Amino acid sequence: MLKEIQAIILAAGKSTRFNTGKTKLVEKICGQELIIYPLKVLQELDIPTTVVVGYQKELITQTVSRYCNNVQFIEQQEQLGTGHATKMTRPIWDHKYVLLMKADIPLITSKIIQDLFEQHLQTNAALTFITAHNDNPTGFSYGRVHKTPDNRITIIRPHEISKEKIQDFCCINGGIMIVNREFLETAVDKIARRGHSNEFHMSDFINVASAENKTVTMFDVPFDYVRGINNFQELWAAEQIKRAELIRYWMDRGVRFITPQSAHMELNVEIGAGTVVGCGAHLLAGTKIGKDCIISSSSMIENSTIGDKVTIHPHTIIRGATIHSHAQVGPFAHIQEGTTIGEHSEIGNFVEVKRTTIGSHSKAKHLSYLGDATIGSHVNIGAGSITCNYDGKQKHATIIKDYVFIGTNNSLVAPVTINERAFTAAGSVITQDVPQDALAIGRARQVNKEGFSKKLRAKQTLSFMGAVKTTNETSHEA
Repeated sequence: MLKEIQAIILAAGKSTRFNTGKTKLVEKICGQELIIYPLKVLQELDIPTTVVVGYQKELITQTVSRYCNNVQFIEQQEQLGTGHATKMTRPIWDHKYVLLMKADIPLITSKIIQDLFEQHLQTNAALTFITAHNDNPTGFSYGRVHKTPDNRITIIRPHEISKEKIQDFCCINGGIMIVNREFLETAVDKIARRGHSNEFHMSDFINVASAENKTVTMFDVPFDYVRGINNFQELWAAEQIKRAELIRYWMDRGVRFITPQSAHMELNVEIGAGTVVGCGAHLLAGTKIGKDCIISSSSMIENSTIGDKVTIHPHTIIRGATIHSHAQVGPFAHIQEGTTIGEHSEIGNFVEVKRTTIGSHSKAKHLSYLGDATIGSHVNIGAGSITCNYDGKQKHATIIKDYVFIGTNNSLVAPVTINERAFTAAGSVITQDVPQDALAIGRARQVNKEGFSKKLRAKQTLSFMGAVKTTNETSHEA
């Protein structure tokens, strides 16, 4: 029966209460833009959808097109309210029922839409709309539901109700309704501008239907599912709910969050059983974490794959990388795009790795930069060593083969290859390939000058005494 429905998403408003100068619909909740949530619900139900755009239409159409296929767009050139936006879609009404939805309802579910439509059919209504109970008279812009003594249903805007009586209207309009197309075709011409905004309101379709003694039914859901997003406080509240939902899901599957209230988690994240997530960890979209891992406090992982039994130490950033099983990374490490770290390898304090492959059982434990490198297995990178991969115009590759030992404070000037089992001496600048089993030394020879330190200190003492004398004389003259 859902094949008889088409959906209209109303997304043309200016989002003035956000005070950002841009549409609220591209603000993100758990890593996904606000407008994408209801659209994905409709795609899941295979309901053809039209989005009414207006303010910053290019930004919205680009955002929607990245996630959703087969979505039609209609422009509301002058933003005159949700009722007027609905009227703009009249030429494309070709289904028996029209589902009207505001775009800022990110917590709505497919089950609610299905149950709403089922009730609409069972009651043979002209219009069925979602309601919820919220007795807070402030902070919510949707109209409140009023039943007259003769059981007619009307929607009253909050500013039209006195402060003394607003608590009596705790049932609010959720901003989602199913309307018979036959009724909607006449109703769109009967609503008028009203309220402090002087706009046409979608909720007035309910008033028209009641006035004409059409069957209007209400479908009540918990308030959280229809929370509207009109400012950053409401965005924050909705994200808290969504994030808690995601964290509970993974808890049920054997993942421990040390302090769930401090963890930040986005959609499209997978975590294996037995993994522990520390305080303040950020798990961002596209991340897959294996079993029995430790993701320590204040670490951030984005669009990366983490194998089993990996330890990510505190304050580590990982983006677009692959970390194989039993590896250890951090603390304060930065693993960037295009990096692969092999099994049992260790990347330690203040090490940055970018576009580099590191084999198994290799170590870079202190203060290093490894960029555009291919590093074999059982390699040791000494503290302070770096690959010099950029000549000012282009990047060059460094190849370090198996069982190589790179000494402390080395600069490996790419392009360069260090062959199997080679050693490089501490403090070396390596500019040429190193043969296998060789020791490479690329530093100036040390020269000791006997007695020079004593003469230098004496000279420094005389210079200091002269400066003190000059200062005293100047002060005395003043």
